[in-house]
Amino acid sequence: MYLVLDINGVTEMKDDRKKVNTIVFAAAGAWFLSMASFAIWGIWSKKASLDFVCLYGICNLGIFSFAYKIISKNVNHIMQKVDDCIQCMIDGQAIQNFSTEEESLLSKFQMQIMKLYQILDSSREHEEKMRKEMSGLVADLVHQVNTPLTNIQIYSGFLMQDNLPKAEKADIGEIINAQIEKLGWFADGFTKTARLEENMRKLVPEKQPVLPTILSAIDEVSLKAKQHGNEVCLEGRQDIQAFYDRHWTEEAIFNLLDNAVKYGEEGTPIQVKISAYELYIRIDVINYGEPISREDYPKLFNRFYRGKNAALIKEGVGLGLYLARQIILEQGGYIKVGNLNNQGNVFSIFLLKETY
Repeated sequence: MYLVLDINGVTEMKDDRKKVNTIVFAAAGAWFLSMASFAIWGIWSKKASLDFVCLYGICNLGIFSFAYKIISKNVNHIMQKVDDCIQCMIDGQAIQNFSTEEESLLSKFQMQIMKLYQILDSSREHEEKMRKEMSGLVADLVHQVNTPLTNIQIYSGFLMQDNLPKAEKADIGEIINAQIEKLGWFADGFTKTARLEENMRKLVPEKQPVLPTILSAIDEVSLKAKQHGNEVCLEGRQDIQAFYDRHWTEEAIFNLLDNAVKYGEEGTPIQVKISAYELYIRIDVINYGEPISREDYPKLFNRFYRGKNAALIKEGVGLGLYLARQIILEQGGYIKVGNLNNQGNVFSIFLLKETY
């Protein structure tokens, strides 16, 4: 949070002082003219002596000076309280020097400046939170990238050995290519994560049919599923509408389908079920294969986390489920994972039917 010194504001303050001085001198001039008029009238009409006129003028001058001093002191006291209020807010402490029960100009001014303080404080907290999240993301990425880089360095050293058989060289070449691919997945996942966190506030949920979004996600994964021997089956109500952002929700559904292909058994179907509840609509993505351990459930949606069975799969860096959860949570929904009678896994997306 920055404090900007506005030169125009300083100039306006000087102008305001000139206006105050002008008003004071004008009042003093009016008083002097009235006194002079009164003296001329009194002496000319012989209804007042010169001593009386002088005494009258001195009394009026005393009253005027006393009133000016009281008003000036009161104004300075109020401005000091305003200054204290602003200074405390700058120091990070919100205090109230004026009663909020009175509908005075000062209480309204205090209320407005308190709102400004809360807005600035909220912005500062949000900025600090985003900075910590991005710092954590970068730290996680660096940690994850170090492993494939180290492997590439080690296996490149093996390739430099003159007596290494061609078969082993070919195997090492494949390992290095796999590590390079992994770096590419990290870069792609990091780009998507950064883009999502940057555009979180730009999500535009609206009430719309769910079916077209699910079909688009299925189309994206269909070729990969076919190569893996999986058939994607869609069932359930197809006339359901929900309140969501289509672009990012399609990304979340695709990530679940992509995981289902990666970790499902070859030749088994991948089921997508649509159902409706009172407040939410539910999208289940079901795959058959080794069930995820229940002890992994709380960690599945963390950045870069991969379960025990995932370590046997070459692809993936552990960002798909994290992205999916962030997307759905931002729209007021949620994701959960379950066991399919010890035969596979069920990932369920819940989207709001209406905005509340």
